[in-house]
Amino acid sequence: MQNITAAVAVAAEEAHVVNELIAPDWVFGVGSFAILMLMLVATMSLRSVSERHPAPATDVNVHGSAGHGGQRSGH
Repeated sequence: MQNITAAVAVAAEEAHVVNELIAPDWVFGVGSFAILMLMLVATMSLRSVSERHPAPATDVNVHGSAGHGGQRSGH
């Protein structure tokens, strides 16, 4: 039992290695929040792109059918 107590005492006395951050901790939180908000704005700005410009109305028959279920005349 004394060996375990001695090992714990030695481990507690050792110096802890501390790696300093390059910025204060709050900078990482605010920076992450800002990046996510920019990504949200970019996503929301492209949300309804397909609905902004409707296709122009035309009377031209682009498929060559005469309006009879896609059947072509001359068959």
